[in-house]
Amino acid sequence: MATLKLASDLSSGSKKPGPDNSVPTSEIYSWASRLACESRSPDWVDRWYVAPKGVLDAARKLETMDGGIVALIGQQGVGKSSALLALSGRGAAWPDPDKILFKWKREPNLYASLLRRTHPLSTLFHVHYAGLLSRMVQVRSLAVKGRSEWEEREELCSLLEQPVNAETMLRARDAWHEMFLAMRTILIDTQDYSKTDRRMMARDLGDIYWLWDGICHRRAFHSGRMPNFVIAVQKEMFRDHFFFDKMEKVELEPLKPEQMVEAYRKRFKAIEPFTEDALLALARMSRGIFRRFLRYITLTLQQWETKKSGPIDTTIVKEAVTVERLAGDMELELAELFPKQSDLRLQAVRLLMRLEESGPRKQTELVEELGIEDYAMSRLLTKLELHHYITRRREGTDKIVNSSKTE
Repeated sequence: MATLKLASDLSSGSKKPGPDNSVPTSEIYSWASRLACESRSPDWVDRWYVAPKGVLDAARKLETMDGGIVALIGQQGVGKSSALLALSGRGAAWPDPDKILFKWKREPNLYASLLRRTHPLSTLFHVHYAGLLSRMVQVRSLAVKGRSEWEEREELCSLLEQPVNAETMLRARDAWHEMFLAMRTILIDTQDYSKTDRRMMARDLGDIYWLWDGICHRRAFHSGRMPNFVIAVQKEMFRDHFFFDKMEKVELEPLKPEQMVEAYRKRFKAIEPFTEDALLALARMSRGIFRRFLRYITLTLQQWETKKSGPIDTTIVKEAVTVERLAGDMELELAELFPKQSDLRLQAVRLLMRLEESGPRKQTELVEELGIEDYAMSRLLTKLELHHYITRRREGTDKIVNSSKTE
């Protein structure tokens, strides 16, 4: 029942703590500067993580799965690494030893890197590798009568010190699969890939597939349950790969503004020195990306410290996080979609900011308001819809356009 308990724990963080007006700005700076979950303290998940619905859904699925594969889908920057950390229970007081979480690292010579202790999982791997060699020595001792314990230890030490060659690589492969077969849940964090080049992602997914396939084949020689896999994949890339057909999809939606504010409350037990409206404004500006929320908090604190007149309100927020800054962040985000078309990037920024401000709009209204030709607007929206920046639905003879961040 460990996973169901995890789901319950993750969903129990909605109670707002009481006010406390004594939060030093140095603490807020320190918190907001840790943009990546890898740089935060191990207990941060328990202390202030706010779990999106997708994390709770995945936790419940894992409780009843045996050998299942969950694809944890989310847009770039939405918090897939944080979600995996929460599901792994690594930040809990008593971490689950039957779960393993690691960043997928493509290794041309995987088994050699494990043997040479240059792989992130080398330490755990060598525990299983030594166990495999120890069993080999014991089997040989049964065939050779009269061997002493000292001779067995000598042979084991000799095997452990063997150089990397074809024979040791085969043993490493067996130990690698055994290591994962001993786990209940295997969580794999893939990197953020280029939205316009899927070849690297396809290679990594192929390697993960062969890991899963090897574990499936070895299961016949082991009793017990087959481990479950959770693989984090960019939403923009989740298509056109045979391995996806074997996965159950769980979507990790961008955090709502209220959830971002809740994370701040959980960490500091208050909203000071911000007003509620100011924090909500920063969260809306972040468009569901938590690390952007942290950056904007830092900018606003810096602006406030030049004045120090009362709490931080929406006026200070707008002075700190300017329209130009928001447009610049969006343009950087869109640079990969339109690498050589700066005019299209600017048009896309203007369009997305309009949707953020006004909500859903008719496509014909956007054409008129932004001064973009009908055919050019259609092509721009098609590109943005393909990469999940906007959604469209038909209403009569027109189409209603909405930002996917505000749905």
